[in-house]
Amino acid sequence: MAHYSDQDRAIGLIGIYQAAQMVYDLATTGKTDETAFKATLNSLFCDQPENTLAVFGGQADNIQVGVRTLLAQMSSDMAVQNRNVEVTRYVLSMIILEKKLSQLGDKMNRIFSMLETSKAQQQHFGELHENVIASLARTYTENVSDVHPRVMVNGKHGHLQNPAIANKIRALLLAGIRASTLWRQVGGSRWGLIWSRKKYLRAAQSLLREQTPHSHFSDSQD
Repeated sequence: MAHYSDQDRAIGLIGIYQAAQMVYDLATTGKTDETAFKATLNSLFCDQPENTLAVFGGQADNIQVGVRTLLAQMSSDMAVQNRNVEVTRYVLSMIILEKKLSQLGDKMNRIFSMLETSKAQQQHFGELHENVIASLARTYTENVSDVHPRVMVNGKHGHLQNPAIANKIRALLLAGIRASTLWRQVGGSRWGLIWSRKKYLRAAQSLLREQTPHSHFSDSQD
């Protein structure tokens, strides 16, 4: 078994938190960070990474949404009432779903097959094209939506009923499950979230970059 570091496990978990935060952002505001969104969706097409960070494009800048979310959600000095309960729920749901899917070989095989189709579409239409996002959303709907616990996304009705935003949310949930697989592969576990919290926080802090203004997807673009 390969040796993985605390930072490898932190990056995997950060990937889950990043997907969860963007699901929350899209559901409540209709917008999310463009750099993070691109890196998270592209992680679905990265099947032979050189290292853990390479799954997200090899740059810590690509996972800053996840870094900040993990630090905010897991820090002991953050008042419990100030933590985002929805984000935590999405994270735990994706971790549980990934474990269940890993035990359902037929569903995982179909997901991999459909991802190959999406990858071909990406090469044809370009990154983040609505056809690619719709294809990823369909992969989630057809293979994950009927597995329990279902992820119930809360937000503003106008955003959740917008087909383009709904597709982005489903694509992100699929990417969050992929990040959960990565996290498990490098030694992450739910017990470890309790016993290794300080290690995760230190590793995430080392990945934190000075905050820069974010570009966003807007409702007018959807």
